[in-house]
Amino acid sequence: MANRYTVMAPLGAIASRAGDEMAGTAILLFAYGGSAADDGAAVFGLLAVAAAVGGPLLGVWLDRARSGGPLALSLASFTVGLAGVGVALHHRHEELAMVVAVLAGLFGPAVAGGWSASLTHLDAARAQRLAVLDASSYSLAGLVGPAFAGVAYAVAGPGAPLVLTLLLLGAGTVCAPFARVRRHERPGAESRPLADLRRGVAVLTRQPGLRAATLSSCVASFGFGVFAVLVPAIGQEQFGSPAAGSILLALVAAAALASNALLTRRGALRRPGRVLARATVLVGLGIALAAAGHPVAAILAALVIGAGDGPQLAGLIQIRHQEASARLCTQVFATGASLKIAASGVGALAAAPLLHAGLTVALLTAAAAHLVAARLAGGAGNHPGEGRTSPVLDAARPGRIDRVDSHR
Repeated sequence: MANRYTVMAPLGAIASRAGDEMAGTAILLFAYGGSAADDGAAVFGLLAVAAAVGGPLLGVWLDRARSGGPLALSLASFTVGLAGVGVALHHRHEELAMVVAVLAGLFGPAVAGGWSASLTHLDAARAQRLAVLDASSYSLAGLVGPAFAGVAYAVAGPGAPLVLTLLLLGAGTVCAPFARVRRHERPGAESRPLADLRRGVAVLTRQPGLRAATLSSCVASFGFGVFAVLVPAIGQEQFGSPAAGSILLALVAAAALASNALLTRRGALRRPGRVLARATVLVGLGIALAAAGHPVAAILAALVIGAGDGPQLAGLIQIRHQEASARLCTQVFATGASLKIAASGVGALAAAPLLHAGLTVALLTAAAAHLVAARLAGGAGNHPGEGRTSPVLDAARPGRIDRVDSHR
């Protein structure tokens, strides 16, 4: 089973995240092909809002699980929900599509939080490599997901991207029973779901390392939400076509994968707080470079942003593994993902009024947000000999991981 976990769990995470990355594009293309572009945008927004709401609740449920079954059920519910959205849009039942989107979105954080919480190991070095692999799966999904959606649309029509999305999510669901389950003492009568929810919120807000990392990731997500909306404008201004923005995003994802490969070789995640802070600065500098107003600068900016984006996420993941207790680990990941989704959405909404002041002003605002986020991340850093580098911890220290066993 350990060998199966080593192979199946990472494959499941990559497949799920590629499908999740494609989902929004697939729904928009499907709705656009059916002349319901506005409905597609509404469904896309509702999926994100519901994910932000559902993350903490889903995290509590998954944390109380004794096997990989609840993760598989959550992923299956998300997959079936997206299929239901497609069926409703196909039959022009727009209101029903929106209701189903809300229900499906509640399970969306399982793709991020559920898999991230399970991708760890007793051995410190392997735990760090898994954190980097986990972060790389997002970059890989960001690289291939939209590209697969576009190719599927061009080859087989508007329904093909959604079908491919469902197949990838289905593959992730099949792998979910092999996810590593964090064993801890069975919750007693005093440990109820609502109490666990309060504990999870308290851990994120009161534990200094997690609080600093969470605040930093939210501020950075706000800045990246602004930047993501500006990418088509950069493509239009620098290359004469908004579609060039997708190439810039592909460069970001490719650079993130390359930087994570270097991160693994150097073993830098022994100090994940330092990695998070420095990588966030690098992303901010890359966004500021994009404001230079030259095509070469835009390409270099994408590479610099990607070089910071991969380690930034790897550092955040490793901090959460080190700081979260077994009972609350998935909730920490799912709630963190929900907060990042919400912050990114706020950034996307802020991009439009910022653009009225000019593209340069908007880009510099996004860059400044990352510099603020880097300053906040300073509180999440480990000093030599102080931070844990393994998900194993001595039981004498409260609020940490008790032990990790693979699902049997």
